[in-house]
Amino acid sequence: MFVELVLPQARLAHAAALMEMHHDRKRVFVDALGWQLPSAGSWLEVDEFDNEHTVYLIARSAATGKHEGSVRLLPSTARHMLSSMFSGLCAGAVPMAQDCWEISRLVAAPPDVAGTSLVRVHRILALALAEFADLNSITRYTLVTESHRVAALLSIGWHVRPLGLPTSWHGQSLQALEVVVDRRTLFELRSKFRVTTSILQTSRTDRFAA
Repeated sequence: MFVELVLPQARLAHAAALMEMHHDRKRVFVDALGWQLPSAGSWLEVDEFDNEHTVYLIARSAATGKHEGSVRLLPSTARHMLSSMFSGLCAGAVPMAQDCWEISRLVAAPPDVAGTSLVRVHRILALALAEFADLNSITRYTLVTESHRVAALLSIGWHVRPLGLPTSWHGQSLQALEVVVDRRTLFELRSKFRVTTSILQTSRTDRFAA
């Protein structure tokens, strides 16, 4: 498995992988989980936050190139989900700074990825997020997740800080979190997952200025 970094200016070169990602997002979030999203009638899940600022990390099979998992990233200095939709989940101000990015739409491809394979996809994406942070001087990520998933984030090895208490939101218990990342985070994750080399495919032009 490898992870492609897809910057806004390079989407055309990654069109096939992005199409697979949006299709799997529809299969998971709309078809399986029943989320009421604007793209419910489409075969792709795309929303207003898939825009000119968005960066994607796409995990693909080394053997087939097939999409196995992905995550969406937005700079907090641009419009993002926490600031525009879920600010009420934060006890204080929504974190917004050059060194702070938002994680959303973390997905693994169904139904092929399950059990230990699902854990592996999540670990690979966690490593890719740490590497992306290291490349771009990011010191924290924010995200909104279901409260019962916080333990899973901690088990991966993330240093998580709650931005507010769990809150009922349209029948779900959601919580806003901040994940602190630094060079030590990357070292710890590589050591824990027994990975010695970079798994994020980048070039010399892949540093992204928010």
